[in-house]
Amino acid sequence: MTLQEVYFVAEIVVSIAIIISIAFVALELKQNSYLLRKSMADQRSERINWFAETGCTNADFRNFERRIDTEYSTFGEDEKFRANLVGVRILRSLLEEMIAYFDGQVSEDEWLNLKWNMEHAAKRPHVQAVYLWMKDGYPKKSSRVLGSIGCEPRRPHS
Repeated sequence: MTLQEVYFVAEIVVSIAIIISIAFVALELKQNSYLLRKSMADQRSERINWFAETGCTNADFRNFERRIDTEYSTFGEDEKFRANLVGVRILRSLLEEMIAYFDGQVSEDEWLNLKWNMEHAAKRPHVQAVYLWMKDGYPKKSSRVLGSIGCEPRRPHS
């Protein structure tokens, strides 16, 4: 075998190795995207499970959470602060997930669930109050998206 033949064989081997490397990188990217979406879905489930579990096991939280929808406007400063902290916990994860949707990290199916959650959260007075405070920390298009799906929070009742 001449040196030129060895060179051609080596070139073929290197070409095959490059193709295998590219395929491996593509597979790793796909797997990483899947894991990221799975992690976000797990965080969503964890948030909902925390809320449900706390509501089931803590009568004070359950009663307070019920009162938020009906008595928020009559709350004193301490109760509004407490309600608003619950609202921050709800809204922050929704807005972070919406940003991930803008970045293509959330699938269209997951968007349906996120949209449903946002529509219901936006009706809550404590979420409305904290949205007015938090919205400037998020991209402007988040306000446009919230408005376009009918869940741009209104000014809360004082």
